[in-house]
Amino acid sequence: MSLTLPEDIEPHLPEGFEWSDPGVYSLHLKKPENVQEAWDNEFENTPDYVDILDSKPAVVYVGAASNVMRRLEEHRDGDKRKAALLRICEIDGIHTIWWFDHKEQAFLKERTMADMLSQERPDWYVHQR
Repeated sequence: MSLTLPEDIEPHLPEGFEWSDPGVYSLHLKKPENVQEAWDNEFENTPDYVDILDSKPAVVYVGAASNVMRRLEEHRDGDKRKAALLRICEIDGIHTIWWFDHKEQAFLKERTMADMLSQERPDWYVHQR
């Protein structure tokens, strides 16, 4: 599965916000059968988190954007600014989106939302950089 936009955003869009507003988003990812092999095919060096990623049953990527719709399109299409993890893991859908009035709020809250998700789902690998 990949993202179908804007349809996949609709269930996460509260009244008063628009697709292009700032926010923090989390994406469910599908791990490759062999994480290490997939990583080695894309990169020369392996970061420490690859072993943790491989050991967890679910993977979620957390990011912040000044324009959620545009950033999700970039992730889906891979045209530019492709995150390393998304080069080996396919997007399986949107987990949630936290909307903010200002982009500064979104970028300040990115780590907090990732930490919160990690605490709620300790069996998941939650990736945020």
